[in-house]
Amino acid sequence: MKVRTQLVVAFLLLSVVPLAVLVLFSYATSQRAFRDAVAAESQVLAEEMSERLASVRQDLSQRLESLSRLPVRVLVSSEEDEADPSQVYTELMAQMGDMAKLVESFEFTPLESSEIQVEGTVVVEGDRDLESFVIYPSELLAEALEKLERRGLSLEESGLSKEYLESLTSEAIRKREVLEAAELEALQARGQEMEALLGAEFKAPVLRGDEVVGQLKALVPPSQILRQVLSRTSREQGEIPFARDADGNLYLDEPQDRELLTEIGLAAESSGLAAPSPSHSPDWIVVETLDSDSGLTFGVARPVQESLRGIRRTAVENFTYGMVLVLLALIGVVALSKRMTSKLTLLTAGAERLADGDLEARVPLASRDEFGQLARTFNRMAQELRQHQDQILEQEVQQRLLQAENERKGHELEEAREFQLSLLPKTLPRHPEIEVAVLMRTATEVGGDYYDFFTSETGALTTVIGDAAGHGARAGTMVTVVKGLLTVNAAEADLAELVGGAAAAIKQMNLGRMNMAVTLVRIDGRRISISAAGMPPVLIHRRAENRVEEVALTGLPLGSLAEATYLEWDSLLESGDTVLLMTDGFPELMNPEQEPLGYERAGSLFRGVADGTPEEITSQLAEAAREWTRGQPPVDDLTFVVLKMEEGA
Repeated sequence: MKVRTQLVVAFLLLSVVPLAVLVLFSYATSQRAFRDAVAAESQVLAEEMSERLASVRQDLSQRLESLSRLPVRVLVSSEEDEADPSQVYTELMAQMGDMAKLVESFEFTPLESSEIQVEGTVVVEGDRDLESFVIYPSELLAEALEKLERRGLSLEESGLSKEYLESLTSEAIRKREVLEAAELEALQARGQEMEALLGAEFKAPVLRGDEVVGQLKALVPPSQILRQVLSRTSREQGEIPFARDADGNLYLDEPQDRELLTEIGLAAESSGLAAPSPSHSPDWIVVETLDSDSGLTFGVARPVQESLRGIRRTAVENFTYGMVLVLLALIGVVALSKRMTSKLTLLTAGAERLADGDLEARVPLASRDEFGQLARTFNRMAQELRQHQDQILEQEVQQRLLQAENERKGHELEEAREFQLSLLPKTLPRHPEIEVAVLMRTATEVGGDYYDFFTSETGALTTVIGDAAGHGARAGTMVTVVKGLLTVNAAEADLAELVGGAAAAIKQMNLGRMNMAVTLVRIDGRRISISAAGMPPVLIHRRAENRVEEVALTGLPLGSLAEATYLEWDSLLESGDTVLLMTDGFPELMNPEQEPLGYERAGSLFRGVADGTPEEITSQLAEAAREWTRGQPPVDDLTFVVLKMEEGA
């Protein structure tokens, strides 16, 4: 995927996704806050309905108490000294006021003759002349009586007949004894319903003076009271107030509300519904509160679909506006990315040219931003690569010349090495009484160590071991000179004289600082003679005593002085004795801690392996040298010559 595409995708992901999350979060929180606010308002309305019911109950009770001193009994009495029945009825309706519209009937019940009422200390026997009766409020009767009483009109003036007035009165005020059984049962059932739903009975005593002569009870249909309570609830936001009894029956102010409540699962044709839940429909908020006095549950169902649609519409609008801003920003990002990628294209093209080997590639970009800095760095790098390549080419030419020179020198060294090796004995001497073994390891192509053997006509074996100063061709040249000097008479001449004569001859050759240390050992029968010029001591292992004897002779290396004096040492060897000749490359070996092997440790190592054959001795000493250096190659030539007297010699 191109960088430009990556930038556009990254921008979209970093803008559209957070915008969508923000809008969804805002929508969810707004919706939740709105629902909580609506639920709180609906809860207040439901509690107000409960309080309103309590107020209506209290008002009804107070209105009934105000009727206690009205001569209600005269409504069915024939006594002339009693008050006018029409006046009492009118006063009763006036006292009830607007509450009279809620009352379905009033029932007057006198005290039974057997009942005794106690007022203070006075005992009063019940009035035997009073009868029970029921009063049905009549608007027609109230209107007729108002014409007669309040306006002071006569029957003729009011346009009412006596028969019509008596008919209205007989319908409104009826003795209980004339009521049919079905009507009485209905009155009783409605009274029980009122008490069950409203949690109270509305009744008050009827007095004559200070005497209680009966009781006036108002029968109020619960539906009337509930309708009045529900009708006073605000419906500005489409609220539907309702009440629910313990059996699940719903009471509504407007019948058409039942259909809406049925749609959201709050109402049905039959009773016995379970208590509703506010989550019946996502488009409605339903809140209920229990009236503890009546046992009724008041609730409010409020539609919120329009408001929620508004919230959703606002969220969509916000998202749309945000997307418009994102698109505008995207246009800017595309333009900016195009500018950036054009610079990057120039850099890429320059890098590809450079990768193809064009060291003259340059990026023509002079901006001051990071791309310009990168272009300047690229151009500087290309220039340095060009210079470096020129240097490499020059070095390669020099390297090839040097390689040719090294090959030439190597060829010469190889020839010198082959020549030096040709100076060494091709085979070891065979002696009837002496076993011989040799091991040589050179540090360079042409080493400075030398060994040789000369056998006299009498069977005496003369062994030479030498170490020329330095390595390489100069050391090989010195070995060649010494071998030439010793070859003539090394087998017969006196050892000390032979070494001195060689030293004088080399000095006369004017070889400069070139010199060579040598040791000559001659074994004639059991006699051993040793002469040395600057070499390490000769080690002799005396088998019978299992000890190593060190023979160290002083003397300058050959070529140091023309008139140097050299010594000769003589002794006898026993059967099984072993002689070790070595160059200084062995005792001067350094381990990684730069500690030399030393002559004492060399003698100890020799004593430990002297019982073996000469080949075993040289091999084990070489392995000891490798272990001491821990596998590192030696920096000096290493040569061992072992001479071992055979058993019985």
